Amino acid sequence: MAFTRNQLFLCTVVGLLLHLQACSALYYTVKRLTSCTANVLHHNKVHSTIDLTSLDSGDPTKPRFAINSPTGYVFLFNPCTGMNVAAPCNTQEAVCQNSGNTYFAAGRQNLSKFEMKKLGEVELSFVQDSADPGSRRSFFTLKCGKGYTEPNVSFIDEHPGGRYNFMFLWADFCDQIPSSVPTVSLALGVGTILLIVFFPAVVLYLVVGVVIQKVRGREGMEIIPNVELWLGFPGLVKDGVGLILSPCCGGGSGGGSYEKL
Repeated sequence: MAFTRNQLFLCTVVGLLLHLQACSALYYTVKRLTSCTANVLHHNKVHSTIDLTSLDSGDPTKPRFAINSPTGYVFLFNPCTGMNVAAPCNTQEAVCQNSGNTYFAAGRQNLSKFEMKKLGEVELSFVQDSADPGSRRSFFTLKCGKGYTEPNVSFIDEHPGGRYNFMFLWADFCDQIPSSVPTVSLALGVGTILLIVFFPAVVLYLVVGVVIQKVRGREGMEIIPNVELWLGFPGLVKDGVGLILSPCCGGGSGGGSYEKL
């Protein structure tokens, strides 16, 4: 299939607009800085910083938190400083499962990850071995805890395969973790602005074109300007998206051919 200049231009514009709109629809992402700090980003700009450094004991032999569970195990947790309590919890672990003289490593400091699960809620996870899907891993749900000037960390449940879930409430998270989307005036991205301008312009083009075609005495489908182009519009949208996604701008196998400009 060969495209004319106008078709190729429209195809590219539609694909670009769809791509920009998809990007501008994202609200927040979280970028890890250290094992216990991260930036919350909105459109690649820092909105706030999640910081657990003040909660760390600073002593590898004395973790800040000891979290009881219904199974009888106690989970030792130090957000920033790797533990050195007893083997195997002596190689920079963030979380250690303990019962008496028995210890199980449940997440390393250097393998921490922050993820925005939903508004007002960030997940901080620690995995013991990223190459082993069956290794122990710990997940902390960070949420605003109004009134919790001292953090409250509690055990939620245990999933088969060594996944441990915890709730982490703290008053400081109320400022660090956004719970609502930005106002519309601040949330408009480049894609949104282009769409606001683009579609009214298309409508105006069609209305003026129809009037001109009527003056020229055209009837039926002929009153639509460039009717062949608009009949093929759904296919052009698909091709436009393909142009954006293709690293070679249509050079992949099975793609259409394009006339030289």
